[in-house]
Amino acid sequence: MARVDVIIPVYNSAGTVAESVESALGQTFTDFDVIAVDDGSTDTSAEVLSRYGAGITVLAQPNRGLSAARNAGVRLGSAEYLAFLDADDIWEPEMLEHTVAALDRSPHSVLAYTNVTVVDSAGRPLNAALVSNSLGRAPQLEDLFVSLWPIMPSAVVMRRGVFDAVGGFSEAFRGLGYEDVFMWMRARELGEFVYLPESLVRWRFSAFPHPLKRVRKERDSAKVFEGLVRERWHRSAARLIKARERAPRSILGYIGLRALAEGNRTTARNAFALAIRFDPWRLRNYMRYLRTFLPVTAARVLSGGSRAARG
Repeated sequence: MARVDVIIPVYNSAGTVAESVESALGQTFTDFDVIAVDDGSTDTSAEVLSRYGAGITVLAQPNRGLSAARNAGVRLGSAEYLAFLDADDIWEPEMLEHTVAALDRSPHSVLAYTNVTVVDSAGRPLNAALVSNSLGRAPQLEDLFVSLWPIMPSAVVMRRGVFDAVGGFSEAFRGLGYEDVFMWMRARELGEFVYLPESLVRWRFSAFPHPLKRVRKERDSAKVFEGLVRERWHRSAARLIKARERAPRSILGYIGLRALAEGNRTTARNAFALAIRFDPWRLRNYMRYLRTFLPVTAARVLSGGSRAARG
């Protein structure tokens, strides 16, 4: 029996899933199985997965959503540890080696997670890590109610026993968003997390420059999340939901400001235009967009650099 089951949920990811699978198969740690769950894809994802033959296990099911796909993959395996890799993200070769070692050293911890490098939809680095210095530590449970902690599924390895005790990812979430946040909150009730500051994952910002997924607000999932949090902890998740809604806008702002600083007004304009789609009520988005029509020198001065913290 392998020590780690790597679970890859796949839905219409033909353009990226091969790179994800290759990054899993290329790990320096070798005691693992890869389980890909094709959640009713209508593109050529199934064909891409079939190329790996016996190298991975593939489960095909009707479309039931991200939570159900991950849960189905977990049920198919039996390993001690579970690693989650989204079909558009990429692991560095040492991802499993370092996270498994961290859990082995900390037997009372329920999961380990790492920092991640942000890349755009084409896989180009944005020269930014997701975890800021202020959040560069393992959270207490209360932290998870106060801030949207930057724990990405692809950066997590957790104990199967903890996953089972929580009941898996809540399948009340059918759409994208918040199923991971709710899982981390439930898992943190059961024990401590281990944080590794190394960026061992390349997390793909799939909205830009060529959207890989349909741009939409996650309102249905947000309502589910708010209901589950109120039911279990008698608290509101509104603060976390607002932070989640701001996240794409902040990344697009970073991309646009960086492009302006480099003199690339076309990229900056496209980034700010998409930021307006995510948040049409934010005046700064329009001011930044208009700035892209100024002469390059003036735009650089007014941009103030590419400081992501300004959002």
